[in-house]
Formats: sequence, structure tokens, C-alpha cells
Amino acid sequence: MARMILWVDLGDWTGGHHGQYPYVVEFDSKRLDAPFSASEGWGHGLGGAAYSLAQFVETEAYTRLKNHAPWAVTIIEQGLTTQNIEEISRALQAQYESHIPAIPANLARYF
Repeated sequence: MARMILWVDLGDWTGGHHGQYPYVVEFDSKRLDAPFSASEGWGHGLGGAAYSLAQFVETEAYTRLKNHAPWAVTIIEQGLTTQNIEEISRALQAQYESHIPAIPANLARYF
């Protein structure tokens, strides 16, 4: 599994159009130099960026992830000391099946 959605916000936020363009935080194990991404939108998004581990922990997306996916933050924080992104990737993949966010069918086609 390459891409994992760590958190998706389907709420009615500015630009969200009632869940049509969700705020998404993902991890991509095939991009170990910048595996974290945060974007507004999905498929035809409003914008976003990919981050290295060091960059990601300084973002608002990481702060928000603490409230919505603490399981992922725990794994990321444990890996911060070693900066071993492959170890973080394996740990996220091991826990992902029990933490997959619910994704509405109209948006699942973009993943």
C-alpha cells in the first residue's frame, strides 16, 4: 500500500463546498523524501503540498492531525528521534487497517 489517508475533513470549510473538496492529509511510502502531503481537494484540488518529515511536523496539517489521528501522530513522534522514514512507513502501514478514515463513495473514486 503506497498511499494512506491519515485524515480527511469533509466539513463545510471555506472552499469545501459541503464535502466536495475535502481537506486531506496523506502519507505516500513511495515518496520517502517528501511522503506527507496536505491538500484542499481531491483529484481536482484547490492546492496542496508535499513535505519531508522535518517540514511536516512544522505545519498546521500536523497540528490538526494531532486532534484527528492521534494514532498516526504517536508513530510519527516515535520516529522523530531517528528520522527513519522507512520505519515510520512500516509502522503506519501496520496500524492503518484499523484506522482507515471513512470516505464517501463520491470521493473514493479519486483515491
